[in-house]
Order: sequence, then structure tokens, then C-alpha cells
Amino acid sequence: MSTVHDPMKAPISLHGLGFIQVQLQGGQRLHVWHPDLPRRSCFEHSAIHSHRFSFDSRVLVGLQININYRATNAEDGEATHRLYLHEGARSPNGGRPWVPNAPVIMTPMQRWEIPAGVSYHIDAYDFHRTEPGGDGRVATLMTKYSEGRAGAMSSCAIGIDPDTDFDRFQLSPAELWAYVIDVLGSNGGAQP
Repeated sequence: MSTVHDPMKAPISLHGLGFIQVQLQGGQRLHVWHPDLPRRSCFEHSAIHSHRFSFDSRVLVGLQININYRATNAEDGEATHRLYLHEGARSPNGGRPWVPNAPVIMTPMQRWEIPAGVSYHIDAYDFHRTEPGGDGRVATLMTKYSEGRAGAMSSCAIGIDPDTDFDRFQLSPAELWAYVIDVLGSNGGAQP
């Protein structure tokens, strides 16, 4: 049995993509973005990622921006990004390993701006990038569905080293909850 704390089991945790994750019942998670939250140092070069599960997400507060990408296998000299598989035990800082995988060309396919009150769907293993719009304060309610066997992947631009040491515990639970309260209160609370 591992003695490493798994932030995915904590009621509230920080994610390297710049949001807070609150665990809820029924396969649901509240995700909260705030412009003052820390992100991994390579964020601008490594925000395109996939999930091992499909999910629906409803924007509760703010404006969410999603960009879908197509990953095409490529030779090292032609690739724009390298894929990294996230499988294995979590590090003391809470992240999973970045196991180098295939070189690819990442091509943006579709950009959506999703306002409060609207839901969207992402299929397992589809590559996308999620950004907060407006003033950077966004809250979403995500519901997970069918989960695959292989791990999720992130991509990182060729020539950039991924930030494998991002500290998911750098903010206390009280600090994280203060951000959640700020965002949920910033636009009058959750939309119907």
C-alpha cells in the first residue's frame, strides 16, 4: 500500500492546468478557475491533453473556452508536440509521471466559447485545451462517464521540458476554498 497522498481522493485539490478540483458524489467534480491560481511552469506549451473518461461539463459561472485538437503521428523533425502518458503512482507533489510517448502534429479543429448555463461533452481520449474566458473566473460541474483502461495523455511542445514537479499542495485547503467562494460569488452564484 502506497503512503503517498493521492490528491484525487482529497475533497479539494489544485491542478497544474490552473484550476481547483472539488470532489462530489456521483462521479461529479466542481472545477474552478481563477486568474491568481498557480499553473505548471510549462502551461502555455502543455495545456493540450486528453482524459481516460468521457464527460459532460456544465458551465456554472463565467465563460469557458474549449479548443479541440487532432493529433497526427509524425517524425521527430516534423512534430509540433510530444505526447506523455500519465500512468503510475503519484509523486510526493501529487502529480503522475510524464512518460514520453509519440511525437505528433497537433492541429486545432474547433474552438467553442461556452457561457454559463450551457453544457458540453468531451469523449475519452479526445485532445483538447480548456481556458477560462472573460475575467478568468469560471466554475464548471463535470460529470464523468465511461472510463477507458489506458491512462490520459498530455502534450508538450517540442523543445520544452514538461513541468513534472508542479506542487499540487502549495495552497492549503482553506486558501483553495477562498478561491472557490470568490468565483462562485463573483457572478451571483451558479446558473440554473
